[in-house]
Amino acid sequence: MSDTSSQQMKPMLGQWEDVIGLVTTEITALGRPFSLGSLYNCHNDQLIPGVTLWNNEALKKDLVVQPQEKTSFVIIESDSLVEKPSSMNITSSLKASFLAGLIDVGGAATYLNDTKTSKHQARVSLKYSRTSRFEYVTMNHLGMQNVTYHDVFDKGTATHVVIGILYGAQAFLVFDSEGSSSENTQNISGTLCSMVKKIPSGGTVKLNENEREIVSKFNCTFHGDFALDKKPVTYEDAIKVYANLPKLLGANEEKAVPIQVWLYPLSKLHNRAAQVSQQIHENLILEVEEILQQMAEVDMQCNDLVKHPAAVTFPDIKNEISQFRDLCQQFTVTFQKLLAQNLPAIRSGKIKVTEMEDIILRCQQSPFGKVHTEEFLSRKQQEIQFVGSYMKCFANIPILTSEDDLNQVLNDPLVECVVCFNFTSLKEKDLYVSDLGNWLQTDTMVPTGMVYEKKEVTPWFKDKHIASKGEKYVKTFQELAQNNKCNTKYIVSSTLDQENQGFSIYQYVGDKLVSKAFEPPAKPNLPCISRKTHDSIELTLNPADFGKGLIEGYTIEYRQAEQNNWSSLRTKNNDLQATVRGLNAYTKYQFRYSALSMAGASVVSDITKEETTLPTSPPEEIRGESYSESLILHWKEPSVRGVGVSVTEYKVEWKQDSGSQVWSQLRTGNKVEKFRIENLILNTSYTIRVSAICADLGASAPSNNITISTSHIKMKFLDSKSLLHQKKPPVYQLQSEFSNDGYRKYNLGQKHVGKPNKVVLLVGATGSGKTTLINGMCNYILGVDWKDDFRFKLVHEVTNQSEAHSQTSEVTAYVINHNEEYRIPYSLTLIDTPGFGDTRGIEQDKKITAAIDRFFSSDNGIDQINAVCFVVQSSLARLTHSQKYIFNSVFSIFGKDIKDNIMILINFSDGERPPVLDAIKTAEIPCPLDQDGDPVHFKFNNSALFADNQTSNISFNQMFWTMGAESMKTFFQSMNQKETKSLTLTKEVLKERKQLEIYLQALQPQIKGGLLKLEELRKTELALQQKKDLMEANKDFEYEVERNVSIKEEVHGHFITNCAKCHFTCHDNCDYDDDKDKILCIAMSNGYCTMCPGKCIWSVHHNQKYKFRYETRKEKRTYEKLKAKYEKANGEKMNAEEIFQNLEDDYCNVQAVVLLLIDKSSESLKRLEEIALRPNPLTTTEYIDLMIQSEEQEAKLGFQERIQSLRSVREDAEIIRKISSGESLLPEQQKNQQESKTLREKVTIKVINFTKVLKDKSQNIMEIISSFFN
Repeated sequence: MSDTSSQQMKPMLGQWEDVIGLVTTEITALGRPFSLGSLYNCHNDQLIPGVTLWNNEALKKDLVVQPQEKTSFVIIESDSLVEKPSSMNITSSLKASFLAGLIDVGGAATYLNDTKTSKHQARVSLKYSRTSRFEYVTMNHLGMQNVTYHDVFDKGTATHVVIGILYGAQAFLVFDSEGSSSENTQNISGTLCSMVKKIPSGGTVKLNENEREIVSKFNCTFHGDFALDKKPVTYEDAIKVYANLPKLLGANEEKAVPIQVWLYPLSKLHNRAAQVSQQIHENLILEVEEILQQMAEVDMQCNDLVKHPAAVTFPDIKNEISQFRDLCQQFTVTFQKLLAQNLPAIRSGKIKVTEMEDIILRCQQSPFGKVHTEEFLSRKQQEIQFVGSYMKCFANIPILTSEDDLNQVLNDPLVECVVCFNFTSLKEKDLYVSDLGNWLQTDTMVPTGMVYEKKEVTPWFKDKHIASKGEKYVKTFQELAQNNKCNTKYIVSSTLDQENQGFSIYQYVGDKLVSKAFEPPAKPNLPCISRKTHDSIELTLNPADFGKGLIEGYTIEYRQAEQNNWSSLRTKNNDLQATVRGLNAYTKYQFRYSALSMAGASVVSDITKEETTLPTSPPEEIRGESYSESLILHWKEPSVRGVGVSVTEYKVEWKQDSGSQVWSQLRTGNKVEKFRIENLILNTSYTIRVSAICADLGASAPSNNITISTSHIKMKFLDSKSLLHQKKPPVYQLQSEFSNDGYRKYNLGQKHVGKPNKVVLLVGATGSGKTTLINGMCNYILGVDWKDDFRFKLVHEVTNQSEAHSQTSEVTAYVINHNEEYRIPYSLTLIDTPGFGDTRGIEQDKKITAAIDRFFSSDNGIDQINAVCFVVQSSLARLTHSQKYIFNSVFSIFGKDIKDNIMILINFSDGERPPVLDAIKTAEIPCPLDQDGDPVHFKFNNSALFADNQTSNISFNQMFWTMGAESMKTFFQSMNQKETKSLTLTKEVLKERKQLEIYLQALQPQIKGGLLKLEELRKTELALQQKKDLMEANKDFEYEVERNVSIKEEVHGHFITNCAKCHFTCHDNCDYDDDKDKILCIAMSNGYCTMCPGKCIWSVHHNQKYKFRYETRKEKRTYEKLKAKYEKANGEKMNAEEIFQNLEDDYCNVQAVVLLLIDKSSESLKRLEEIALRPNPLTTTEYIDLMIQSEEQEAKLGFQERIQSLRSVREDAEIIRKISSGESLLPEQQKNQQESKTLREKVTIKVINFTKVLKDKSQNIMEIISSFFN
């Protein structure tokens, strides 16, 4: 306070004060309606309304009015409960009553109730004070004689009477301005004070622009005893009001109000009057003032806190602060009520002052004590600031203040996923606030001796773990929200969750909460490079621990060094190993990545340093050849090389699969793609890899590992999957690779281009032991010994065949590709053929011959051979007719140049000279002879091949095993010396034989047709001779002839080519079953059939279940039809003689066709004589007749079918015999010598003409033949 003292405002009372002042009490009016004579109760500082001690008439006699004109102003910078009462000259006792709420102030005294609402509020008050007069009663009036209200002494309602009043008026101009901080508030207070000081200077204030801007932010509040038309609000308003205040008291200051009041004790007038027994000690009043000031401070701070953005945003914070403020206000009211109850009682002497002391102590020891309230406010201030600091991180993220706002977001159909940063502890109830409420609900002011002790609980925002978690959460959440703005909504909210203290991130899918502890992946750490190749780099990802558990995958970005654009790939899972593929060889790359969760992608990691891919791809197609103590490796050079990169050599690494895991290595020294590793351990498994070396540029990645074991070649073929039967020894099927190159082919092992290949064809009768012999050869070649506990089978047998049938159903090639550990120095191809002469008869043998033909004719078949091995049984002392036929059938397949390569392999040999040798010599089988004159032969006995080698009596079987091994050795050594022969001539033999078969097939129906034509001619001529008179009379008559009719006959076991138009079997026993392949049938030429009468297109030919044969049937004809036929053909009328001549011409045509076929057949037979080992097995009919006789005598199952086949074969043999001997196949007509000569000449001319047409037009002979039937 300051410019003028309050002492200057006191009236000059002189003698009256000297006499009465010692017993009177001076109080401030505080806007109450005091008047002289009014009764006043100092116990509760209340006026007694409605009565006065004296009447007005008597009072006027002793009334003294003394002018007291004074004006003063004071600037008040404090707003505390200490300074405000002092500024109004309020005594301690009156202050106590005011603080207890006993006094209702008015006028300028309302300033006492105007307190700041914020700690950020700067306040300066300007007090204006004016006194006008002082009225008082004289001492003569003070006595019982003037008292008119005597009840006051008996009732005790008043303790004093008003005997003096100082009139005037007061006003308070309160200026406020808001600051944003304590420092800012102090600066504003200083500015405010300096500006307020200018107001009393003369009523007018001159302000510059800067000052105008400052004062424009001031607010003004008026408290005064003056009646204003309009209260000031601004600084300018205040200046005007202040200048006008003196005028507002009236011209004679008649509007002045009581300012100060002097009270005279009634006890001085009468001893029964109530009096003040005791006063409250000043210290107690200061303590009360301190408590209430503390509550005022609490109120201001609460007001400030609830305005904080964090409290505004999160109602939970605001509500708790408001609740605390309300409880403190409730406490203040309660405290004031207690004061109001106890003050009058203490002053009247009804209770002791200690009661007041106890109340104050109880309040100080209560949870409302200053220490506790300040601690709570400080805690809330820290919490708000803590939350506010997080809110700054969510500048662009919606913060939801209510559950309704959250539901609105969750129910948005456009939002698929919501990620919510959740403050989980803002709704937790503060135990201290609960204690405040509980304290107010008890009999709080009854002393208990209990001092409130607050439970020590670490606030959630001070928990180091929560704080650390919060830093991670907010950073990750902020990054996630910035990086993912598509279908995921990011919000901030507050939800109580005691399981996740402080913070948690909630995840919603649709409107469903799927996770309360969602930890989105944080920014991952730099990845490590774990592996590099020429086109890929494998990264070991290193995600941050935070959010690691919810990672669903990663987005990996990469770019070439010094490029700006990034390429990316997304992993399918959260595997920490990720490979970036499709890179360029020997190129620098950089990488970065982000972690993916359901909510989106994390912040991308830092960029790695430059990493260079390897210069080349690894060597390719590593393969190895295994030997006992070495391995030969082959590979292909890298297919991919970087720009300017070349391979200089290779690094070969290997290690044992058991034992040491250390890699051994050698370099090739130069660029070669083959390497041999020496000095290895037998029967040991090795892992091998190869790398390409590119000089100083480094090496490629190692190739794929391959595992190879050093072992004898035979051990490699043991496989439990191929075990055929568990005998002693067990037998395994060799796992050869099957292919169909137009024939069945099995490859054993890898092909070696540089090694020679020997081709051996094995033929023989059914039961001669070819299959076992081939298996024996294979076991020998692979190095199987007698003591080995296993055997192999190479031949894929047909197990459902009887012993009477050949176990081999098709021509099959078994290719044993060379290996260094084989017992032969070359590759070997064994051609296994079905056995001749089984119970299915000669038709089956024809199929075998056709199968061998197909084998040799195949595009992918063999074109050279080293040996044709005829397998026979040792005990065969002589050849039966069937066996002779078999021998001839086999050797008729081959050309004469194969003779020196024919070998006889004798099975079931016992060491003696085999009897079969004499039988072969007797049969004059074409084959080379040895020095003893015997056919070149090799003896075998494979009875011990699969014999038990673990029994006690094994010497006999072991002897045969040893003999067999020696025979094999001799055979394969001889084979190595054999000259390779081309199969060109053999293929020509097969072609000629097939062509001959076609001619024979065509000749038989032509011969039958010729016979019928001759018979028809004879009967027609006879009929015409008998009816010659009818002919001459041109009359019709009937006659009977025989003709061929086609009949369908079912066929089984082979394929047929039938013409659907001509109803003609064009090729019996065809190679092709599918109609789509009939264009390949041998009967076809240039897309048309050469056999059927209509020479039809190939597509009307079909494989059917029947063939056509021809039967002779009688048919009646008429002369008129015969005549019409020939007249139509010649285009003129004909007589009987001319008709006879046409019949004779028809027969000549048939004869000419037969002669042409005979000529072609004769050519084929002649060529076969020149080139075939056996021209034809069908050249004699005698042993075919004997074979038929044997079948009839033995009558074994199926003999009738076999006899029928043999008779068909005999017909072909008879035709061949006649062709070979030059006999006529058709009889001649019975004519005289001259007529016969003329007829032969006519036939000869037709043959010459047909042959000429054939040469000139390049027509097929069958086309000419077919023209004779049209």
